[in-house]
Amino acid sequence: MKAAIVCSKGMGDGLLMMVASHRLFSRGYRVTTYHNLLPQMSEWFPDHHLKKRETLTPLEKGLNRYDLIILQYEETPFASRIIDLYRKGRLHNLSIFYSKYEKKNHPKLTSWDRIFDPSKPMVDNIAEAVASLLQCTQVSKNNGLVVPQDLKQGCYSKRVVIYMRTSKARRLIKLAHLLEKKGYQVSFITSSKESLSPNLKLSNSFPLHSLPILRQIAAYIYESIFFIDGGESGIGHLASNLHIPTLIVRSCRSQAHLWQPGWFTGSVVTPSPLFSFFTKLCLLKKRGECPLSPKRILHAFESVTTCPP
Repeated sequence: MKAAIVCSKGMGDGLLMMVASHRLFSRGYRVTTYHNLLPQMSEWFPDHHLKKRETLTPLEKGLNRYDLIILQYEETPFASRIIDLYRKGRLHNLSIFYSKYEKKNHPKLTSWDRIFDPSKPMVDNIAEAVASLLQCTQVSKNNGLVVPQDLKQGCYSKRVVIYMRTSKARRLIKLAHLLEKKGYQVSFITSSKESLSPNLKLSNSFPLHSLPILRQIAAYIYESIFFIDGGESGIGHLASNLHIPTLIVRSCRSQAHLWQPGWFTGSVVTPSPLFSFFTKLCLLKKRGECPLSPKRILHAFESVTTCPP
């Protein structure tokens, strides 16, 4: 039996959907997982066949050889084409995983489809969904990740890593100074695009690393003691998957439970409901800045961390 897992574009989405891939693999399926970034970590998933989504063009020739296809739904022409092929009978069994479903806006459900519970983390939803498809009572969040033996978890015993986005730079730098006063060594990572932004200035206070390859990011986080995702980038799922305590800084409260880290100790910090209401009416929202104060983020950090410096 052959199965295809077609992930959404986000980096975190790929890691999360590997839960489905590994469960199918453990049941004897020959699984191919389609995601543009996961092939960069092929050595971290030694039992799996990872391919870029671009290799699914044309879609019909790429997917009609599979006995089961699991599609992580996204509102894109790419996903719509896959669903259309299934409706026309050109693909075998298609199961669509919906993080959110609206009857008036989404395709009609089939018995293969699954809708996620917004009160549970994504990884729990995916684990339960694939167990349901396979009619298994046991639920597993194992996604097959194996850390290379040359890496040592938390060997930089004071290093806290913060993923930064330009719009949140000012407050995250203030947070870094607060953490430094408590004895932590703070290091920033960011995307290549963000690192070139003229608005992203750290002076010489903290190191800033642009790590373009996913396995480099994974290794750097794995050897640290804590990760703060200040960019809602999905890297928080990677840190959680690596069993590194994680804090996600979200500018809004929408679906906070759904997107919280689900493998290991972690939390999501969001603005208070009242503050969220007022930010919708002010320039803070228009500029896209983080409405969370550094002290509020620090308090959330201290409620999660189990690794004092």
